[in-house]
Amino acid sequence: MKRTEPSKPRVEPSETLHQLPLKFRRIERREWRLWISAIAVTLLLTGGLGSFILPGFWNSDDGFARFSLPQAVRGLVGLALIFDVYTVYQQLQIHRIRRQLNEREELFRLISENAADMLAVVDMKGRRLFSSVAYWKILGYTSEELKGSDSLEQVHPEDRARVQAAADKARKTGLGTRLEYRIRHKDGRWREIESTSSVIRNAKGEPEKLVIVNRDVTERNRASESLRRSEASFRSVIENAPYGIYRATAAGDLLRVNPALQKMLGYESRAELLKMNLARDLYLDPQEHRRIIELLAMQQKFKDVEVEWRRKDGSLTKARCGGFVVKDGGKDAPISKCLRKT
Repeated sequence: MKRTEPSKPRVEPSETLHQLPLKFRRIERREWRLWISAIAVTLLLTGGLGSFILPGFWNSDDGFARFSLPQAVRGLVGLALIFDVYTVYQQLQIHRIRRQLNEREELFRLISENAADMLAVVDMKGRRLFSSVAYWKILGYTSEELKGSDSLEQVHPEDRARVQAAADKARKTGLGTRLEYRIRHKDGRWREIESTSSVIRNAKGEPEKLVIVNRDVTERNRASESLRRSEASFRSVIENAPYGIYRATAAGDLLRVNPALQKMLGYESRAELLKMNLARDLYLDPQEHRRIIELLAMQQKFKDVEVEWRRKDGSLTKARCGGFVVKDGGKDAPISKCLRKT
């Protein structure tokens, strides 16, 4: 039988955020019905009051009597109309505020769903209240799976004490600490994340929640480690090379030299050699240095060029050199290797 790979579960990590606008619209429609009912009742009440007033108003032959209606009745009618106007005004204000709230909720939803970093909100006991979609994208957990869980549950056992100490410090001081630790992916692998947190306080100024921002730095750390190893290997090659290697600016200022070059030129230390200038102190003929710089400018490299150098004791030595251009802070800094001729 053909083996089929298990499909990923259907993901609705932001279902709650998606439902908020719908819930707000339902509440708004319900409130409009209630307000309309209240207005209808007050209008009926106004009409009922008017039914007592109008017959006497039209049947009376006394013009003065028409305008001498009871003050209480006219006051009630006025209050009913004022209430209707106020009701409409209040509902319009509520509608405006709720629309602004909906826009902010929508903005928050867009940010949380599209942010590359993992966003979480936890209470003071460490229970997750909210987790962004990035948790599923990076760690494989949906919001429903994480909701209510202990925020330390997926943290590597060796790192939990540090994470707990950082969380306690954030609760006390209100200042988050940048921290790196390992966290378990849903498939069991460990990922390295960089985390910061900040405190949300209630109206009394007491810590109520923690907002945590996590960034997956696994690949970055792997790249840094690979670079570190590569640089260590490169340094080892340079340090142990049997021929002289140096790095210098186009003006001739030495930036780096290896032990073989130091020995070739007879200097007691690299620090002493680094104070020398190629064109002024080492090349017997400064024009030779200038020709090499011109070759580098045109071809970005040179090889098998014979040069004559001046050693520390004043004696001369010949070498066959080759090199190429590298960038150092946006400036050209040629690297050359030279083999002493015997």
